[in-house]
Amino acid sequence: MGEGVAASLAAIDLPGAASGHSAFDRRAAERRARGYLRALGVSRESESQALLEQAMKRMELRAALGRLGEPLEAAVEEVHALLDQWLLSELGLNADPDALSAARAAVLGGDVPGWTARWAGLSGEPLAERIRAARVTAVPEPAPLQMEPSRIELCCYRLGLRLIAKIGRLLGLRGKRASSG
Repeated sequence: MGEGVAASLAAIDLPGAASGHSAFDRRAAERRARGYLRALGVSRESESQALLEQAMKRMELRAALGRLGEPLEAAVEEVHALLDQWLLSELGLNADPDALSAARAAVLGGDVPGWTARWAGLSGEPLAERIRAARVTAVPEPAPLQMEPSRIELCCYRLGLRLIAKIGRLLGLRGKRASSG
């Protein structure tokens, strides 16, 4: 847990990044990712730069695999994926969506000072206990209810039955039997 997400992405070496021939406008994607990082609370340039490099490596990998999609959306998606990946790693979670959402709310809510440096891999101080302490649980607790089945009667269904009954009476099929009994 000590190195943040930088260690796991350092192994990715992409030839497209070195040659400068990428399939997307890197500057526009960097601007979008930098703006999203700022919105998330990353204010220091060193932290922003470290996270931006990781996001761009991930985008270049997606471009190399042909799965980039819209580059500006992909920039935000990759920053968001980096945050989730870091939280899962930092807290040792197993992709529990409720716990991940609560942890995300704790750090983005400003309850955990220094989290951006740890996320960027620039701080060795573990924050798992502070994140867990600041984490709020979802309210109310999930309580699925059993629904009673209800019959859906469409207006055309009843109209169709009445129309068939009238045709039957006109043809003398049902009307006589029903009225004679």
